[in-house]
Amino acid sequence: MNRSEFHCRCCGACCRIKDGIVRVSDAEISRIAAYLGMDEGEFIANETELAPDRGGLVLKSRADGACVYLDENNLCRLNPVKPDKCRSFPFAWTNPDSTAICPELAGEGWRGKVFRQD
Repeated sequence: MNRSEFHCRCCGACCRIKDGIVRVSDAEISRIAAYLGMDEGEFIANETELAPDRGGLVLKSRADGACVYLDENNLCRLNPVKPDKCRSFPFAWTNPDSTAICPELAGEGWRGKVFRQD
């Protein structure tokens, strides 16, 4: 399957995965901080936390596990600068339970398919 065959339903389910983490690189921190009108230090201090494996920084989540940047309409407030992990789902990566979480992937024809970005 390729990107043109996947139609995101904008349900926000992939942004509400309990214990899901979104690692952010230095470049992503710079890009997101600039988009939010913050300096990088302020963004790091207020919007990220140390990853569970202590291998970098991750975006903070709400108490219910949802991404703090998911708005009331299930849209990403960071869409123009969203992290690569978010932008590349489900083409560069999936979780074992992705077909249970994402209603588009749960549909007939997607199970066991290999996804490509083209």
